[in-house]
Amino acid sequence: MLDNGTSAPPQTRDRWNLLAFPIETYRARLASVQSDLTNKGLAGCLLFDPENIYWLTGYQTIGYFTFQALYVSATGLPTLVSRFVNRDLALAHPTIGDVAAVTDTDDPIERLIAFLKAGGRAPLGIETTSWYLTAQDYTRLMASGAGPFADWTGVIEAWRPAKSDAEIERMRRAARAAEAGLDAAIKAVAPGKTENDIAAAMFEASIAAGSEYLGHPPLVVTGETTALCFAMWRRRTVEVGDVVLLETAGCIDRYHAMLSRPVVVGEPQTRHRQAADALRGVLEAAVESIRPGRTSGEVDERCRQVVERQGLGRYFKHRAAYGIGIGFPPNWSEGHIYAIRPDDPLVLEPNMTFHVIPTLFLDDFGMCFSDSVQVTEDGCELLTQFPRDLFVIEP
Repeated sequence: MLDNGTSAPPQTRDRWNLLAFPIETYRARLASVQSDLTNKGLAGCLLFDPENIYWLTGYQTIGYFTFQALYVSATGLPTLVSRFVNRDLALAHPTIGDVAAVTDTDDPIERLIAFLKAGGRAPLGIETTSWYLTAQDYTRLMASGAGPFADWTGVIEAWRPAKSDAEIERMRRAARAAEAGLDAAIKAVAPGKTENDIAAAMFEASIAAGSEYLGHPPLVVTGETTALCFAMWRRRTVEVGDVVLLETAGCIDRYHAMLSRPVVVGEPQTRHRQAADALRGVLEAAVESIRPGRTSGEVDERCRQVVERQGLGRYFKHRAAYGIGIGFPPNWSEGHIYAIRPDDPLVLEPNMTFHVIPTLFLDDFGMCFSDSVQVTEDGCELLTQFPRDLFVIEP
């Protein structure tokens, strides 16, 4: 029988050096969370979102595909409730005090309920918007008698958009990896090559440049399929006349930067150049208009006016930019927290970071021109640096 105890692994935690930032960063973040809990009269809170758990503790794992929850007390270090196999990795982090281990024969919600009741840990705040707390688990938790519970959604998310200098430094490094991936992908485009050849070149270069695994796969799509948002590479052979949609990213310590440029194989059609010019104009309008004090909706409107003037507004089907930073699969962005979109009253602040992603999906092709940016004290700075061209591949 597996021991589901919570003792620390025999090796010292200092051996592993797993934290992305100095321990003082995580202590300050924990103090902010605990101050919020105390002010709201809560004994603790339950986190289910791997991004928020990572922001608070530095703990990252691919093991969140099974149940995990982080209990954060108003005092002391957090306790992770997770599978037994995740225990040693969690306890190698000096930011996690204990693990309530779940064996593969345990009911994880029953294990969580027992943990909460044993410590008299109530009242409790709880994240209610995480993808990783199912409706069934939430219903069982609410009926368990382990509460009372209070909605504690959005507290950590409010601290994430404006990045520290250390976080932005990670994103700059991620941008270098993204640039390497895009450069390699463009150079791999040629008639007779497959989408998989291009994707392989992109992955190899970005990983060699330092990138970790991404929050979601990059986009490598050719031909008419580029007209379909979020289509992916599927072994198609590149042909003369194809538009090639390439969107790549880099990831350093879970912080992402993204980048996209359009490619045409052979002489571009007039409408290819018109679409590329419009998208370049949107990107330039965004960079010029992003600044502290301006609202998200105001920036989006300035971007949208560019494609409207070109008669392409109906093909501009999405927000102008989304927030970026921490990402875990299946998502590489912070767009669920903040974005640049129509009528959004969000006021931009220094050190917010965005992926500005002008994209047009026409009837038979799609194109994207994108960069990652940082809001500065008086404007906007590009994190990604790449020629702002429509790339033409000679057959």
